[in-house]
Amino acid sequence: MSFLIIPCYIKTNWDIECLNRLLKSVQNQTRAFDKVYVIDDLSPLDYQLDFSIVEHIRLSENGGPAKARNIGIDKALAEKAKYILFTDHDCVLDIQWNQNMTDFLEKTEFGAVGGMTHSYGKTLYDYYHDINGTLNGKWLLPHRKELWYMPSLNFGMKANVANEFYFDERFPTAAGEDVDLCLRLRSKYKIGFCPKASLWHDFGYKSTVTGFIRFVRLFKKYKSSSATLYEGHTVLLWDSSESIYSGNAYEFNI
Repeated sequence: MSFLIIPCYIKTNWDIECLNRLLKSVQNQTRAFDKVYVIDDLSPLDYQLDFSIVEHIRLSENGGPAKARNIGIDKALAEKAKYILFTDHDCVLDIQWNQNMTDFLEKTEFGAVGGMTHSYGKTLYDYYHDINGTLNGKWLLPHRKELWYMPSLNFGMKANVANEFYFDERFPTAAGEDVDLCLRLRSKYKIGFCPKASLWHDFGYKSTVTGFIRFVRLFKKYKSSSATLYEGHTVLLWDSSESIYSGNAYEFNI
């Protein structure tokens, strides 16, 4: 059984459009999800979802995406989920995303998995994110089949792993909490890379001219999470046989 968890904080009509677009791609999967949780983190904008596949959970207080995902994990585990997958409201799933993610977890020894993330837009900033691999995980060498970490918008865990490793709710925004989870998870399990599990992330750039401020704000948000992340991981250790590949998944012909 595969369950999907989508945390969201809806502030604008664009956010609503993104969420509906995502849920259409969820609805069209070649392998249907057994349950889909949309965890609303006390959004300031009221909205309704017209998708029968979705359990829409509205939280009574705002706690951040880490807390929202943890609430989804608890519900999924209580309902006997076998695989728990995560994405964000501003993503679009490839039609075989669930199939590829769950097949990977079922057929390999990896405790968690990350897929391939592409930019949805066509601006120069989107192109930069594709080249930089902003929302793709970092490989471990020499085989490039294992990930050091993977952003939570394209991520999944086996149920027993999710039961042991929750998101740290000290992270108030969607920045750093997924890296922290992966670093803790890797103390016991491995994170595999599944290049067939593709999705597209919409960074929201309307044009190359007008998108600069949004581009800068994105990296300032990531920077703001550094103190909390470093507090928990002052020293990063891995086996001497491992090393971090400084590039990203787009630079390797899979």
